[in-house]
Amino acid sequence: MLAVLFLGASAWAAPAPSEFQKHAALFMQKCSKCHSIGGGQRVGPDLAGVAGRHDKEWIVGFMMDPDSYLQKDAAAKKLLEENHGVRMENTHLTRAEAEGLLEFLKAASGAPPSARREEAVPADEPLFMKVRMPDEGRGVSMPGLALLLLICGATAFAWQSGSRAGAGLLLVAVLATAYWTFGGRRYYQLLGSQQGYQPVQPIAYSHALHAGKLGISCFYCHSSAERSDSAGVPALNVCMNCHIAVRSRAGQKEPSPEIARLVAAWESRGKPSSKSIEWTRIHHLPAYVHFSHRAHIANNIQCQECHGPVQTMERMRQASSLSMGWCISCHREPPQSAPTHWRRALGPLDCAACHW
Repeated sequence: MLAVLFLGASAWAAPAPSEFQKHAALFMQKCSKCHSIGGGQRVGPDLAGVAGRHDKEWIVGFMMDPDSYLQKDAAAKKLLEENHGVRMENTHLTRAEAEGLLEFLKAASGAPPSARREEAVPADEPLFMKVRMPDEGRGVSMPGLALLLLICGATAFAWQSGSRAGAGLLLVAVLATAYWTFGGRRYYQLLGSQQGYQPVQPIAYSHALHAGKLGISCFYCHSSAERSDSAGVPALNVCMNCHIAVRSRAGQKEPSPEIARLVAAWESRGKPSSKSIEWTRIHHLPAYVHFSHRAHIANNIQCQECHGPVQTMERMRQASSLSMGWCISCHREPPQSAPTHWRRALGPLDCAACHW
């Protein structure tokens, strides 16, 4: 009987991923933060047709050890200059992984444009613009507007009926409801809610510049969000991948004082007098709550759905209340058409999903 059960379970087991799928996953994990395949320039060059621009040994060697190539190889130095001095991070690929990635790039480069992930969404309308973002109380509350119209009607009726005192009281209610409806509600929160928290950071890092104007992927800096519970704070070396060359803000010739602080912290590392950058944490959940970034990203939840329009924020703020009710209301969302809620609907509602 046990043998029959074992054979039955084996028959229903999920098929092992193919070598091509493994190489595709490796590209998404190691390369997609900086490169596209047919989607245009990102932090690094477009990799569509890269196999036709260099020979195999050069590409594989560069993938395995970009540092030595950037120091000695003329073609690599030229590539570095064309990409504004932004160095490729050494991901320590094995030869087998590098050769597999090259085969994936060849196959993906030959795919029709409709099959490429980068072109699944029109360039003029990013996916995060199609999702519902948190209500920060910055717009008009539709339930509040409906209530306001109802009270206005009651006020007019009371006035015409000769009840001046009643009309006066309702007029006060009209003013209070209008204040609440047209944005005043964002200043009033339940005890413990940190929605709107926007602390001054030791370095004035601009998400509007990096995520908005420059279009840098969130996962380039917060790479652990795709594979762990915590999104993490980027290490200094992640910042210096770009800022070892970029020393002033876009459109300015003089050195940026904010970047100067970053460089000073980097150059003083390892010294007794060195001090780490003490970023102020903004989003914080109680110790009894478990939240996994990896699980939500795997289900196509966009960063902006929880963190708000980060691509417009000069200084990062907490856009959502992060309350239990706010999370539960998201998990109860009914299915909707793609791409607004691809796999978001019907999240777990049992207590053990978040409290364990």
